[in-house]
Amino acid sequence: MNKTVLFCLAAVMIFSNVYANETVKLAIGDWAPYTSETDPKGNLLEKVVTEAFKAEGVTVEYSYFPWKRSYVNVEQGKFDGTFPWNKTPERDDAFYIHKISLIQDDGVYFHLKSKEFDWNTIEDLKKYKVGVTIGYKQEEIYKNNGIEADTVPDEIMNFKKILAGRIDVYQTSKVVGYATINKLFSPEDAAKFTNHPKAVETDEYYILFSRKTPNGKELADKFDSGLKKIKESGVYDKILVEYLGSSM
Repeated sequence: MNKTVLFCLAAVMIFSNVYANETVKLAIGDWAPYTSETDPKGNLLEKVVTEAFKAEGVTVEYSYFPWKRSYVNVEQGKFDGTFPWNKTPERDDAFYIHKISLIQDDGVYFHLKSKEFDWNTIEDLKKYKVGVTIGYKQEEIYKNNGIEADTVPDEIMNFKKILAGRIDVYQTSKVVGYATINKLFSPEDAAKFTNHPKAVETDEYYILFSRKTPNGKELADKFDSGLKKIKESGVYDKILVEYLGSSM
């Protein structure tokens, strides 16, 4: 075998290994049961994302930060993507976003059972002490509607403030909210919480892929392809059953 043939074979092997070992680096935070650095039963969407990319031959590496920092890290191109986030016009402009949502979940207002709370329009929130997590879309919504919301760095602090009576209501995912309450408080204190029966919205969550990296659009397309594959194969529903006890 001559040197030219050997060189070509070596080149093919090198490029094949590079492709086979493609890695996507994602910046996320703690939002159990969807994402969690420490809770092995709190990373449902990490499992979904890992399996979807695996179906496309892509390995995933996760790094954990406060949510605002995760967002900025991806916006600046330091990481390939971050999830789970809602779509907004601003995010559509700032990132590449895939087409098939990760999951759907109702957003609701949490409060104590002992606190009378009702609402029909966002204007009704002006009668209450409202909490919000820095970097969440509600922060901008409240600001634009003249609602003075108490901002904190993470979701856990909002639930602690509800229990302490420092805020009245806090909007978040119904699934995540109850997972947080049940993990954070004793059964006696957890039983003090409820949510308003009317959903604020049905949220769909996505990965935001950076426009500052060379392959953001390609990764978004690959993820859609992989997510479609695991939904069609039944892997997606099996993950939901594993973490939530039933499919959504």
